[in-house]
Amino acid sequence: MSVQTISRQAPVARRQSVTDLPANEISWLWWAAWLACFGAFSMMVPRDASFDVAHYHLHNGWAALNGRDGYDLAPAEMHSFASPGWQVFVWLLIEWLPGRAVAFLLGVLQGLGLPALYALSRRVLQRTGAEPSLLVVLSITSAGFLAEAQFGLFGSVRNDSVFTVALLASLVLLFPRDGAAPGWKSLGIASGLLGLCIGLKLTNAVYALFFATSALIVLQGWRQRISGALICAGFALIGIVVTGGAWALYLYNVYGNPIFPLLNGVFDAPLGPEEAFRDERYLPHGFGDALIRPFAFLFDGELINEHDFFDPRLQIGYLASLAILIAALASRQFRQKKGVREACALAAGFVVMLVGWTAVFSIARYIIAAWMIGPLMAVLLIALWRPALLSGSRASFVGLAAAVGLSVITQPSLLRRAPWPADWSAPYVTADLPEEDAYDDAVIAFAGGYPGAFLSPFFPETARLTHLVPQDWSAPALKGYRRQIRDLIRDPSAKLYVVITQTAEGSFEETIRRLEQIENMAVEARQCERISSSFDTPGVYWEICPAVWQGRT
Repeated sequence: MSVQTISRQAPVARRQSVTDLPANEISWLWWAAWLACFGAFSMMVPRDASFDVAHYHLHNGWAALNGRDGYDLAPAEMHSFASPGWQVFVWLLIEWLPGRAVAFLLGVLQGLGLPALYALSRRVLQRTGAEPSLLVVLSITSAGFLAEAQFGLFGSVRNDSVFTVALLASLVLLFPRDGAAPGWKSLGIASGLLGLCIGLKLTNAVYALFFATSALIVLQGWRQRISGALICAGFALIGIVVTGGAWALYLYNVYGNPIFPLLNGVFDAPLGPEEAFRDERYLPHGFGDALIRPFAFLFDGELINEHDFFDPRLQIGYLASLAILIAALASRQFRQKKGVREACALAAGFVVMLVGWTAVFSIARYIIAAWMIGPLMAVLLIALWRPALLSGSRASFVGLAAAVGLSVITQPSLLRRAPWPADWSAPYVTADLPEEDAYDDAVIAFAGGYPGAFLSPFFPETARLTHLVPQDWSAPALKGYRRQIRDLIRDPSAKLYVVITQTAEGSFEETIRRLEQIENMAVEARQCERISSSFDTPGVYWEICPAVWQGRT
């Protein structure tokens, strides 16, 4: 037998292309490198100095650690009473570490969303029998991670991205590696994780809706579902109590309402609003509006956000979820496909979460997960319809092109950011008062619709802090509580100062006018002095002015 004959009988295996690599688990070393790189990126982008950060995210952690509740009177308006657990963690980082190090660590936490989304995508797609390549799954994951709302959270102390990571992690636990149903330990850990998030921020209840709906569909038989529901409810309650129980008990003991000032129609706290308060700025008007709302806000982001944006990921996921559920209900052949139960679990969870969010909140940042999971739902539909389309080099290139295309057409909303100082050891936030000694034992009122409570830590401990003339939408929340504020500012023995924001839109003059009109307060505008802070940007800075209550007219 010739050498030539032997070579024909034993061909050399073709080298595997990078586009054909299977979607296996990625080594933790690669994910560690990703987290380090994303953390470094987060410490390079300018700091998030948006409304909520300047309003209460920085204030609440400092106030809780220093026992200011009861001494100060709602410097961050109604948000002064929000559960401060996450903000305490952030403020401790700010006290212990340089500002850029804080941004690095928070960036690492946000970056965990990529491996969590990858694990979820890989596990669910494998259950359908599809064999997508590594590049296909990474394309889905990258497309979801780069959702519009994520851009606003780069280098941010806000917690919404971290809570989204918790939801993704809980869904990963719902789909074990071996393809079996989740055990009680997985259900308990996942539910407890979401409970911790709800205790930190009540709006995370919409994520619990997603998980609960998905879990009830994944579990088979009423016995499993009942026992699973009891396990999830128990561990979720434990999580809520751990992170939010102490604060809720404090609010109940002091104000008579564990979520003061919300739902006061139920608790009837004497200082709460007489009628149940809701932020109705972004809520739909009727059932018909709710049905078409996801498609309406695709082209008008201001329906659910302060600023316009464009990101079709949620709508893609919504349509794909509806298609999966309708096909499962209408076609017996479709119901018999491999992995359809898992796909229906995610689809139903997605739809229930979206409906609950629309009816109660309808604010974009409370449902970031919908945009992040949207691409996965579309690919799941393809996997159930034509799994062969996800295999081969062509699928890898199409997946990459789709991910790039989504990123190109995404238009992030405007976000106020403040540059880092040249000194890398500088704190996360700084402020210089013009005459610090002048504010001992004084009453400092942050006034107007633009936030200023982030300046609270820089006033003397003896100063009492409060807020005047809030935004129109939030004013009813503290209608009863405001009597205490007015008693404080009308004390003739107290020195009174107001902190007002200077902006290009003329907020300074408008705030002075409203102080006189609503509170009968005269502001000595000629004696105002600028507060220099690290959140100053061109056209936006803060001034402090002497003021006096003029008595009854």
